[in-house]
Amino acid sequence: MIKLYGLGLSFNVSKVRYCLNHLNLQYEWVQTNPIAGENRAEEYLKLCPTGKVPAIDIDGFTLFESNAINRYLAVANNSPLYPQDNKKRAVIDAWMDYASIHVGQALGRVLFNRVFAPMTGQKSDEESVRVGLEFLDKYFPVLEKQLSQNPYLAGRDMSLADLNLLAILDPCELAQIKTIDQYPSLKKWRAGLKAQPFYQKCYKDYSQFVMEAMNAKAGK
Repeated sequence: MIKLYGLGLSFNVSKVRYCLNHLNLQYEWVQTNPIAGENRAEEYLKLCPTGKVPAIDIDGFTLFESNAINRYLAVANNSPLYPQDNKKRAVIDAWMDYASIHVGQALGRVLFNRVFAPMTGQKSDEESVRVGLEFLDKYFPVLEKQLSQNPYLAGRDMSLADLNLLAILDPCELAQIKTIDQYPSLKKWRAGLKAQPFYQKCYKDYSQFVMEAMNAKAGK
C-alpha cells in the first residue's frame, strides 16, 4: 500500500501526485499540513527527518524529497518517464535540477511573498519578489528555447522532467507571474500536459484549487 503525505497547495507534493497518477498507481492520500505544524509531529519525522512535504511510505519503505520519490517510482515500475539508458537519464536529471534549483527557487520567492505570506499573516518582502521575478526573466527564455526545439523538456519523449517543471510552474497565475505568457512554446507545452488525465485527477486548475481552499478556510 502506498501512502503519500503532504498538502495539496505544495507544488512539490503535486509532482509526486502527477507521477503516481501517470503510473496508474493506487495510493492513500494523507493530508499533512505544514502550516498547522503537522510536519513536526514525532510520527511524521520518523518518515521524513527534514520535516518537509512530501514523504511516501510504500509498505514500510519510506522516502522523502519529491524528485527522489519520482525517480524511485519510475524505476520500480519500469516507466519510460525515466528510461534505462544512462545518457537519457542524465539529460532528464539535468532539466530536473534546472527546474528545481533555479526556476523553483525563484518562483517560490514570488509565490511565498504574494500568496502564502499574506495567507498566514506574515509580512511580504517586496525585494525578494523583485529578485525572484528578475531571475525568472533569465530562466524562462532557456525553457522556451528548449521547448521550441523539442516537444518535451528532455527531448522527444515525456519524462519526469516534464512533471517536475509542470508542478513548479503551476502557481504562476496565482502569483501573478504574467511574463510566462510571453513564451508560446512554454505556454503550449503547459496546456498540453494540463489536459492529460494525470493532471486532471488532481485538479482542473491549480489556481482555482487554491482559491477554493482559501475561500473554504475563510468560510466564504
